[in-house]
Amino acid sequence: MTEQPDQCAADEILMREFRDTLDEGAFHVLASRYYERAVGIASERLGAADAAQDAVQETLIRIVRHRRRYNPARPFAPWFFAVLRHVCADLQRRERRRRRTLDEFAAAASVPETDNAAWEFVADLTVGLAPADSELLALRYTEELSLGQIARHLDCSLEAAKKRLQRLLKRLRP
Repeated sequence: MTEQPDQCAADEILMREFRDTLDEGAFHVLASRYYERAVGIASERLGAADAAQDAVQETLIRIVRHRRRYNPARPFAPWFFAVLRHVCADLQRRERRRRRTLDEFAAAASVPETDNAAWEFVADLTVGLAPADSELLALRYTEELSLGQIARHLDCSLEAAKKRLQRLLKRLRP
């Protein structure tokens, strides 16, 4: 589906209006106009309808957050789809990292199914780590606690626990 020249001009006007005044109506028109096409493109890139819808929602959020970056002298559609492309790439990278981490820990989980063996394995894996980091890995992958449970255990916010685990896993990657 190619856009008509009049629609392109209307989109630029709507986006300029939204950028300058945060006009909800203008944003709603743009979002509804591009939503279905964006979901189709994201589905092709990501391979899953729910991931595609998440990507489009994140794209719309980024459009709102970064509306000042929009240049009204340029067409809106290419800018919108460039943002969508970047969101899809971010989601693909995140999914690859998640799978790699799960694969690493699944391979590590092939130790005997006794509590002591699992704890010994985590202890061997975490030689040289700070005790707090060892505890974090053990809570997540041996005790299989959720991030919320870990946050309560560590007496910190969910975001802090999540960030701490992300940073630790990043440091552990070769």
